Parts: sequence; C-alpha cells; structure tokens
Amino acid sequence: MTEKNGREGDPISRRALLTKGLRTAAALGLGAVAFNATGHLNPFAVRAMDKLSAGDLNFAGDDMCVLTCQTTEGPCYYNGNLVRRDITEGITGMPVRLAYRVVNVDTCTPIQNASVEIWHADRNGNYSAPISAMCTNDTTTRNQTFGRGIQFTDSGGWAYFDSIYPGWYSGRVTHIHARVRLDATTIVTSQFFFWDKVSETIYRNHPLYTHRPNRDTTNTTDNIIGGNLSRSIPYIMNTKLVNNRFLQAVKTIGVRTTATVCNA
Repeated sequence: MTEKNGREGDPISRRALLTKGLRTAAALGLGAVAFNATGHLNPFAVRAMDKLSAGDLNFAGDDMCVLTCQTTEGPCYYNGNLVRRDITEGITGMPVRLAYRVVNVDTCTPIQNASVEIWHADRNGNYSAPISAMCTNDTTTRNQTFGRGIQFTDSGGWAYFDSIYPGWYSGRVTHIHARVRLDATTIVTSQFFFWDKVSETIYRNHPLYTHRPNRDTTNTTDNIIGGNLSRSIPYIMNTKLVNNRFLQAVKTIGVRTTATVCNA
C-alpha cells in the first residue's frame, strides 16, 4: 500500500464531490442546519457531551449483521493504552458521540467486554502522539494524545467515545481507525467512514472547519476503500444530528471469536 505525505493513500487529483447516488444531507439530519459563528454549532468539545440528556442518546443497532473485514492499520497508530471515553483533550471541533456495537457475526448477539480502540485526526487532519512526523503537519500535536482511546463493550455490546468530527488530509477520505480485541487477542483492525454529503456539509459550513472546505478524496476515490460505493457502504457510519449541535455516529462491528482473514 503506497502512502501520500507519509500517510495512507495514493496521490489523487481533486475530483468533483459526489452529489448523486448517496443519501442526501437532509436524510441524515443535516440538510436544514444553519451553521454560524455564534450559534449552536460553534461548540468546544471539552465536556460538550455532558450537555446531552440520556433521551438524546437513543442508539439502535440497526446495521446489518455482517463480518467486518481488515483494512490497513496505517502508520499513525500509537499504543498508549489510553482507556477513556472522552478523547478530546481540549481540542475543538464539532462534537461527536461515537457508538460501536460489537456482535458475534454468526449469531448476531452482542459481545461483552470486547476492547474497542480508535484513533483519528483532528479537524486539521493531524494525528497526535510521539509517532512519525509524517502523521502531522503540526509538531505540537506530537506532545498530545487526542483522538485516541480504548473502551470495553457493555452487556449490549456497546462502546462509546466522545470526540470531534475528524478532519481530512490529502489522499484520504474522512475516516476513523478501529481495532477490536477479545481476551487481548486482536480480532480485526479496520477503518470506518462517513457519507460524503455529511463531510461536505460540515467542512463547508461549520465555522471550525471552513478554513479547509475542499477535500480531494471521496469514498469512491479513496485508496483504501474506494472503487465502488457498494464496497464502502458496510464501513460507513450511520449519523444523526442531535439538538442541532452534536453529531451521533453509530456502527455495528461484526466479528468472530477468532480472527477471520478477509479484506475490505
């Protein structure tokens, strides 16, 4: 797998964003959003999710029960053993509550006490942690560990993280890395994505993202999951805007109790 600027992805020239064949922003709860610099959608992510009531977090495991296959780990992984739900460390962006549901793909029943580890870039497309300089254009982020964390699934198979919407970097579509372990054994390492229209709406309208509005990669042109939209759909998170302020993103991860070799 080749890399661009030291991160996953081949050099790809800017292409027109997909506007057909995808769910519309309205269908995802984003179509009528009025982003502005002083209104609801100018939040700080620090403790932002504390403002959500339990009734707002009506997660449902409505994904199909399918096997989640392997994608590249990438060069920006950092083994910090950071067991925590809030992974923001004070960085700003559109608050997102991420919910991953781990199920046994053969029975579609939830798996309890599975370790779910995630890592992703900040709103500027930079990763944290003292890893290779190829993972960031901002040297200060190498002294931080934002966007990284581990949680264990509850009796319903759910693991939750409070974070911000990731930024993009050249050659890659917006994504979140995830690793699932059972009894300390890695079962699958994969990546999860967002509908292009969600990213397009946030990057072009949210005041904390408008300085970088034009992505150069979409789900179908991405080096890791691109080629055909049907190939990426099993890895796209379901999203909903809550109270015109927070994004809720949900994904079911189907695994077997031993690692199964398949590639996304």
